[in-house]
Amino acid sequence: MLTPDGAGSLASDRRRALRRSAKSSETGIADALQNASIFSLCSKRELKLVAKVANTRTVPADVTLLVEGDTGDSFIVLLSGKAEVRKGNRKIAELGSGDVVGELALLAKAPRNATVVTRSESEIAIIGRRDLFRLIDDAPGFSRKLLEALANRVRELDRRAPS
Repeated sequence: MLTPDGAGSLASDRRRALRRSAKSSETGIADALQNASIFSLCSKRELKLVAKVANTRTVPADVTLLVEGDTGDSFIVLLSGKAEVRKGNRKIAELGSGDVVGELALLAKAPRNATVVTRSESEIAIIGRRDLFRLIDDAPGFSRKLLEALANRVRELDRRAPS
C-alpha cells in the first residue's frame, strides 16, 4: 500500500526484492547441490531445503578447508573449483564440482581423516551438523535418500579399493 511519503511502499518493495533474491540464490545452490553424489537422489524440494541451511562462500586457491585430525561439525560441498585431499604428506585425491568432504567426521563425530586444500578459486557450501540433523528429523524421505547415497558411495569406494 502506498503511503503519502511513499516510504511504506519502498520498504515493502525492498523486502519483496530481498525475498526474490534469496529464493533465486537458493535455487542456484540447489541446482549445484544436485551434482553432489550425497544429494543425487534428492528431489528439487529437498535440495532447496538443504540450500536454505547451506552457507556458501567463495574462497581463493591454497585455502585449507579441513585439517586431518580436527573434530568436524560441518561438511563441505565443492560447488565449483578444484581442491586436493592429503593424508599425511601424500596426495590421495583431487576434487571438483559436486564432490563432498567432511561428511564422515560430521556423522560419526570422529576426527577428520584427511586435509583438504583448494587448488583454485572455489565456491563451497558448508552444512553444519545441527542443520543436517534437523533436516533428517524433519524430512524422513530425505533421510532415506541420504543413507542410500552414502551406501552407494561406500560401495563405489569398496569397488575401487585394491584387492
